[in-house]
Amino acid sequence: MGELHEWDIAHSRLRSISAAEIKRFWNGYVAMRKPVRIEHGSLWSRWRPVGEDLVISLYLTNRSVGLFVRGPRGEGYRTTQHRLSAHEPELGAALGAGLRDFKGCCHLTNLPLPVMDPASWPCAYAWLAEREKFYFTVLTRRQVHGRID
Repeated sequence: MGELHEWDIAHSRLRSISAAEIKRFWNGYVAMRKPVRIEHGSLWSRWRPVGEDLVISLYLTNRSVGLFVRGPRGEGYRTTQHRLSAHEPELGAALGAGLRDFKGCCHLTNLPLPVMDPASWPCAYAWLAEREKFYFTVLTRRQVHGRID
């Protein structure tokens, strides 16, 4: 199982991306994606709802942008993982990202790039938009959204 080591930049000598830069990044992305509904997840993430109980979580770090599938706010990773496991291995194959490849994140995929450099943002926006649309299409066509009990 993979681990994300890109969150630890604050412990190195490199500068960390500022809250103001993060806000500018997300404002640019949301403006580019209108009229698609992109919601605030956290400082580092934005969410695209898929039905009532799934969310595509778009995120940035100092070293990459990426996305993964999660449940609604307050739902634990294991609950979402259990629900999505009913669609495996087909869903993971369709998305090109395994359900359990990264601890704490279902079907995570990312693009390494220097997010602290605004010159990298157009590439980040294009990649995120393409992957977000792809994940949304796969999840809705496979009818993964909606309660599976």
